[in-house]
Amino acid sequence: MTRIEPYSDKEVKFVLENLLKDKEFLNFVKENLNSSTSKFLSIPGSKFLALQLFKSKVRKISTIDEFQDQVMIVLKSVISQTMDKFSYSGTDQLDINKPYIFISNHRDITLDSALCNYAIHSTGLKTTHNAIGDNLVSIDWMGDLLRLNKSFVVPRGGDSKKEIYNNLFNVSSYIKNTLNAGNHIWIAQRQGRAKDGIDKTDPAVLKMLHIALRKSSNFEDLTKYYNIIPCSVSYEFDPLAKEKARQDVDAKNKKEQDDIKHIFRGIMEHKGFVHLNLGEQITGCYSPEDLSREIDRSIIENYKVWDTNMYAYKYLHEQVNDEDFPRASSYFNELRTSMTNKELEYIMNQYSNPLVAKGEFKNER
Repeated sequence: MTRIEPYSDKEVKFVLENLLKDKEFLNFVKENLNSSTSKFLSIPGSKFLALQLFKSKVRKISTIDEFQDQVMIVLKSVISQTMDKFSYSGTDQLDINKPYIFISNHRDITLDSALCNYAIHSTGLKTTHNAIGDNLVSIDWMGDLLRLNKSFVVPRGGDSKKEIYNNLFNVSSYIKNTLNAGNHIWIAQRQGRAKDGIDKTDPAVLKMLHIALRKSSNFEDLTKYYNIIPCSVSYEFDPLAKEKARQDVDAKNKKEQDDIKHIFRGIMEHKGFVHLNLGEQITGCYSPEDLSREIDRSIIENYKVWDTNMYAYKYLHEQVNDEDFPRASSYFNELRTSMTNKELEYIMNQYSNPLVAKGEFKNER
């Protein structure tokens, strides 16, 4: 059975010592300890000396907080070196004494939750416990790193209906207990990334949140029990746009370790401008479908529109002038040199769809 919970302080030393004996992990570290392959783990000197220095730093970590301190250093480097600017809004409404569930749109495997944590940590809130799919723990060393970073696992299936229900009940109970202890949760609005740019909440995610509350409350009271904050993250340039398009055009293209590779490409490649918005806390009584729609409304209305979105929308639905969008036209013209027409059309839709969704919600009013 897959372990759901993240690691605790008492497990940190043991897990890290095992990681330092893991050949696959050490090979990954060696490949990323020089400036030609990584801007973030780069340590001066020979690979041998760099690895020894890395090991000595790791051995000084003895708690989850100390591990996350190192993650925050890397994240600040990611922001400064791969983003032209990172901005965020909505943190001023947060109450430091409330436990929150941040329900987010999902574009990047690990960076979406990391940026949410960066924003809330700056206001004095504790970092979140992050929901991840069990596909990300299929490689042992990756599962260890994610669990050290307060990630908990949501199993995506089971051999029977009973096993599937028990898995969901266990996750729901973990979330309930974590929130009751005064901690925060980050969870994506749907299983898997929105590779097509359509940010749509799956009611099944919300129903899973309620399973552990069934004996004490109806679903309609979910927002009375949990403090739900919709979270919308917007990237000017998606560093994995090509990969997402190719996977959609050729579903057989996806390999078992693609998600692991995508984690690091998403971290290391250029993203341009990035904005994260925390919407207003959702209150009121809703069915699962209506609550999904309300979360969608907040995420889509607060999605930051970049020139890449405008360019793609005009390209598909109107007429576009490259001179009006110099950054976007340069980006898309570069993509054209390495993409098929079908792949390029997919990417254009990916960038255009947030604007299409904004228009649909506006028309409903």
